[in-house]
Amino acid sequence: MTDRTLTHGEHTALDDDIRDHGYAILQTRVERIPKLIKGLRCQEPDGCTKPATLATLAIEESVTEDDGTGGFILAKEGGLPLCIVTCPEHRREASHDLYFALTKRERPDGIRAFDVPGQHLSWT
Repeated sequence: MTDRTLTHGEHTALDDDIRDHGYAILQTRVERIPKLIKGLRCQEPDGCTKPATLATLAIEESVTEDDGTGGFILAKEGGLPLCIVTCPEHRREASHDLYFALTKRERPDGIRAFDVPGQHLSWT
């Protein structure tokens, strides 16, 4: 398993990961996602029972509108974004598990985990 590198902000590096790996990985605090059910437990398959504090999502594309606003197109299943919630101890495994669920391949070296500090995520 490769080490997790947290990269804040810059969409250019995020776009590079999408181009190079098919997806970019986003990890952020669960309270930044208003539609996420609060009080979930860590979803690590080994049976962790700690509270989930981090959400891991896969980004298929980043978009920038003409007015300068932008956002992400998240990988979805059944119309809902694919999301794995974990405790801090299992955040690294979550990014690997999500990438494998999407591609049926091991997460490659070089793919990073991004955050969007101070921003809340919502989807339609």
